[in-house]
Amino acid sequence: MKFILTIDTEGDNQWNHGTRLTVENIKYVPRFQNLCEKYFIKPTYLVTSEVCDDGLAKSIFTEYISKNNAEVGAHLHSWTTPPFLDKDDFRFNDKNHAFATEIPDGLLSEKISHLTDQIEASFGKRPLSFRSGRFGFNENVAKILAENSYLIDSSVTPFVSWINNIGISKGRGGPDFIGSSPYPYIYSFNSGSLIEIPVTILPTRFPLNKFHSIAEYYFSNVDKNLPLKIVRKLFYRNQPLWLRPHPLMSVSMLEELLAEAKRLKLPYIVMMFHSSELMPGGSIYRKDKESVEKLYLTLEGFFGHLSINKIESLTLAEAAKTFSI
Repeated sequence: MKFILTIDTEGDNQWNHGTRLTVENIKYVPRFQNLCEKYFIKPTYLVTSEVCDDGLAKSIFTEYISKNNAEVGAHLHSWTTPPFLDKDDFRFNDKNHAFATEIPDGLLSEKISHLTDQIEASFGKRPLSFRSGRFGFNENVAKILAENSYLIDSSVTPFVSWINNIGISKGRGGPDFIGSSPYPYIYSFNSGSLIEIPVTILPTRFPLNKFHSIAEYYFSNVDKNLPLKIVRKLFYRNQPLWLRPHPLMSVSMLEELLAEAKRLKLPYIVMMFHSSELMPGGSIYRKDKESVEKLYLTLEGFFGHLSINKIESLTLAEAAKTFSI
């Protein structure tokens, strides 16, 4: 098993739709990078269009790449990546943040191509890894990525659905990944192939963790079934667990998730969180300095656990280059 650390590297407080964009959180990345290097962890920074334009980001990420201490991949925020349309839902930083799965094929292809070229121009290396903003991903997005020579994606969130999350007005919401496999797999097209390594999200409580069909039924129906809501409140309040240092996730819960991943013999575990969480007030999850310090305590505790268990780190692109079914 290998550990992949991914950071959605983006503007400050992306949950404030339609407001002026800032990237002050980039100033807080070097402290985090130092922690990673202390534990010989190579993060994958998945950057948005606005980060590519930031002078500090260009400086530090170029240095990390040159020293082979990190990877820079792409993170598509459709609402900040050109080109835009002069219509509701498709303007720059529109109040509605469209899922990539809702964007017309031609426009989506242009956005991915633009972001890819922008990253290469800003950091000196063409990106090979990708995550879609708001986890907006499907086979069509995978096909466009393959056409742009990407090797790997990590947008799929097993056991989680985004259909109730609004993208464009009058849209159908985001994708449903409840039935998706937590194991890596490959998309194959005439234009090439793309490896999918999902974010590590797993149920860890019986019987959800032992029977995929039961877990799929439960997570598909729990929000609309009163008896299941009661069961969730009594037994499964935190299920499924995400491999992310969320304020409600303790080190012991991350270790519980790691144990389940080992039981399933996952070849990779993928942690994610946002660069804005490194800055006090930059995220709804980390509103002050104290909450950021708690984040670092959680990260260091988990990184130490990985070290003790001799679980090595690699980047998304490194995983793609060594991947085999």
